[in-house]
Amino acid sequence: MIITRTPLRVSLIGGGTDIPSFYKYNDYGEVISTSINKYVYVIVKKQDPLYFEKYRLNYSETEIVNEVKKIKNPIIKACIEYLKIKDNLYIGTIADVPSSTGLGSSSSFCVGLLNALYAYKGIKISKKELAKQAFHIEVNILKKPIGKQDHYASAFGGINYIKFKSNENVIIKKINKNKNNYRNLFKSISFYWSGKMRSADNVLQDQNKNKMKNKNKLTIIRNMTKQFNDLLLTKKLNLNEIGNLIDNSWKLKRELSAKISNKKIDQIYNIAKINGAFGGKILGAGGGGFLMIISPPHKINIIKKSIEKFKFEKIDFKMENTGSIIVLNKK
Repeated sequence: MIITRTPLRVSLIGGGTDIPSFYKYNDYGEVISTSINKYVYVIVKKQDPLYFEKYRLNYSETEIVNEVKKIKNPIIKACIEYLKIKDNLYIGTIADVPSSTGLGSSSSFCVGLLNALYAYKGIKISKKELAKQAFHIEVNILKKPIGKQDHYASAFGGINYIKFKSNENVIIKKINKNKNNYRNLFKSISFYWSGKMRSADNVLQDQNKNKMKNKNKLTIIRNMTKQFNDLLLTKKLNLNEIGNLIDNSWKLKRELSAKISNKKIDQIYNIAKINGAFGGKILGAGGGGFLMIISPPHKINIIKKSIEKFKFEKIDFKMENTGSIIVLNKK
């Protein structure tokens, strides 16, 4: 039995520039993201011959099938085919947070499943290769219109400055020179669950339709990522400047697609700013999921009370540094 634990991620700035339709034709894209202490667990074991089926799969649904081509879950099917595993398998998954909430859960699942299947085969794989192959499966094989950051954020863990070059090379830099800064940053961030799940694919497909019109906006967002990184490396973190960058980035991101925000999200965001927030954004592609707000720590409870009537529940996330790991490998 193999069990892997793979973190979800929070994209802080630069989202949208990690999509191939941008970085492949504009030199590069770059993001800053951090993994959080919410995880996707994947269980893989050889199916006992007492069972009649070849594959038993447990996720939000249960599948019992005898041929890989009949598997409905696209990521499970693609990973088994990609690694050419012929054994009878049991695969199960448990997540701390529902899918389609802007935390990169599908990519975390793909990374965690690949990690487990490689361990099942007795093959060691680097974090970089794990992220690269998970991205290949989701984007090149499954044709999902998603960005590249999620796979690297979940595979590596921690807070990272990630650059995606047009030649598909990826450069990952750990932001760990000033630990006080990113600890203080996280103390100033609060997260609110909208209660709404949405398909990132639909939002990103709409965004990709406007890729020529969005080029200049995404270039500005990309440049803000470098400014954000510079602020994190200063001796003392300036939360106001960090918040303003994220605020300006969110305003630009909202213009990429009409599906990224809505009247309710805009209203809540404006109320948060009136009550002391420096900035914020909807995590992930947009349209629902989690709202992230940056404010002075002493303003967090005031902001929380100001938006309570909208049923946006405050959820506590913490940073984590492990990335995707094998927590059990029992033969």
